[in-house]
Amino acid sequence: MMEFATICAFLGAGLAIGLGAIGSAIGEGYIAMKAVESLGKQPKAGDKILRTMIIGQAITETAAIFALVMALVLLFTDTTGAHTVKAISLLAGGITIGFGTIGSGFGAGLPGGSTMEGLGRNPENSDVLTVQMIIGQAVTQTSTIFALTVSLILITSNPDATYLKLFALLGGAFAMGFGAVGPGIGDGIVAKNANIAVGHSPRQMGLLTRTMIIGQAVTETTDIYSLVVALILIFVV
Repeated sequence: MMEFATICAFLGAGLAIGLGAIGSAIGEGYIAMKAVESLGKQPKAGDKILRTMIIGQAITETAAIFALVMALVLLFTDTTGAHTVKAISLLAGGITIGFGTIGSGFGAGLPGGSTMEGLGRNPENSDVLTVQMIIGQAVTQTSTIFALTVSLILITSNPDATYLKLFALLGGAFAMGFGAVGPGIGDGIVAKNANIAVGHSPRQMGLLTRTMIIGQAVTETTDIYSLVVALILIFVV
């Protein structure tokens, strides 16, 4: 049975980083594309554009880094004496963080891209646009943090060896993993358009930031629903 648990851990690690790299890579590429476009319009602002691009890409990379960490945890997890349900919980942990990072990775790239567009129009707005971008991207990462939490619980748990528990753990992984995709992208859409508005009206940044955060908070409610259901399936069923 130890061999089966090891197989599940390895498969979970592959799913974690394989799926986890998708969103961040697309998001970072989108930011770079918009940075190149802006550089063509404002070549003299190259330093500001490059600096902001790197900051935006670094934050967007967060989701993939979480996925990488969980993949490494799975690779080096001791599976000695693990029964079938424990083996499935390791696989479920990889599924959770893998799917759970797609939305946040892609979503974080959207405000980064709109920030680059804003710099292409007016490089003097660099400071306000960068701050606005960071706030929007930070909220976007909430989905990944929820997925990371559930993934850690699944990997470190010691579940009962029953088939009911086996399917409950998989259900929890699907609930949180799939449930994190939409909110991550939704938060990114809100932040993207907030950055566009700040680029046009930098003096209204306070109002726009408050409205953005409220909009993102409401968008996150579905993520919270997914988290609650996942925790019930893991701890109650």
